Amino acid sequence: MINIIFFGSSSYSVVILQKLLEIKDFQVSAIFSKTDKPVGRHQEIIPNPVAAFSKENHLPLFQIEEFTPKVKQQIRQLNPDLALCVAFGPPYFDQETIDIPKYKIVNIHPSPLPKYRGATPGPWQIINGETKSAVSFFQIDALPDHGPIISQLPFDISPTETATTFYQKAFELANNNLESILKNYVSHPASIQTQDHSQKTYFPKFDKDKAEINWSWDQAKITRFVRALKPWPIAWTYVTNQKGQQLKMKVFSFNTEPVEVQIEGKTITNWSEISSYYTIKKS
Repeated sequence: MINIIFFGSSSYSVVILQKLLEIKDFQVSAIFSKTDKPVGRHQEIIPNPVAAFSKENHLPLFQIEEFTPKVKQQIRQLNPDLALCVAFGPPYFDQETIDIPKYKIVNIHPSPLPKYRGATPGPWQIINGETKSAVSFFQIDALPDHGPIISQLPFDISPTETATTFYQKAFELANNNLESILKNYVSHPASIQTQDHSQKTYFPKFDKDKAEINWSWDQAKITRFVRALKPWPIAWTYVTNQKGQQLKMKVFSFNTEPVEVQIEGKTITNWSEISSYYTIKKS
């Protein structure tokens, strides 16, 4: 029986965790996720998807913000053979924590590493017009997305891909191959391949500020940008109304010009219906 612990915090983490719980000869002894934090306009304290799933299913849950000596001791006491990490984010693992499990920590990253290291690889692959991607299983080291590759599963990026469909495709593929990859890794832990770090690329994490449309791009790239930022943080631009007031406008779809949009304070509508009342600021 392989004693495994799990690190994750997103809805995609839950998909993998559910599969992990079903694998014969693997025992999930603990789940580590982030502490509950206030979210939204009303700052309501809501557990992240992994924490919520763990609580609902009465699974052993540790909610942490950093790898303190106490947390490391808790991990040691669990005596794990292996750890699996999916969309956990900071805090990042230090070498001391990595070395606790016998077979280290495996991470699942939705890009063909060493390309597209970083926190938001899906949107960037869409924006840059990639047509091929892969899910990478790799052994974590002390540098982000830097450790040796265990396995890579290729898949196509469709011409209509959004961040949602990209990640659904990537993690479904990881899910379908999870058992065979983990069991093969534990049986042959030395069968790993160092990344070609000369081929690395890194793109920054998206936030609302970085979601502003760059009108100097060609229309095809703007279209990809708008698709890539669904469902979050949503592409946007500035417009001015007939009074000369500057407002933000979210752009949900684009086809040579904005299609579905939302002016701040207004409901979602079609740009064609309101374009005579607003001017897009393109510089």
